[in-house]
Amino acid sequence: MIDQNKNRISKDKYFMKIAMAVSERSTCIKRNVGAVLVKDSHILSTGYNGAPSGLKHCTSKTCVRQNLKSGERPELCRGVHAEINCIIQAAIHGTSIKGDTTLYTTIFPCMTCLKLIINAGIKKIVYIEGYNMENEVKKDLLNESVLIVKPLLLSKL
Repeated sequence: MIDQNKNRISKDKYFMKIAMAVSERSTCIKRNVGAVLVKDSHILSTGYNGAPSGLKHCTSKTCVRQNLKSGERPELCRGVHAEINCIIQAAIHGTSIKGDTTLYTTIFPCMTCLKLIINAGIKKIVYIEGYNMENEVKKDLLNESVLIVKPLLLSKL
């Protein structure tokens, strides 16, 4: 079936715009990230980065990483990444994410999130901004996995 409405946005744009809106809930003072898990054109869960549920949010006074480079000393961060929060929310609600599932995320996942995404059986990642894309181990993981990776240009949003 061909969509006759030429003004209708693509599904990738639609779900990415939702991920961008979700990122506005982020409590991280350094970077706001949003993620949406989609299966069969239906949203399974959403997530944004920030402190664990029920705990104090980070502030400019409490963030020990605020003056560090991106990705430096991640073990000092109290935040949970958006992609992980997406997976956790699906698990809490008993929703299977294995199979033909797409993760829409505003920023490409870090190494830890990428490994969890692979193990969760997610099939595709659509993202706006790359992150640590020159990492050879990350490249190897992507090449060995069955993940489909698709950048979505901001100009197309």
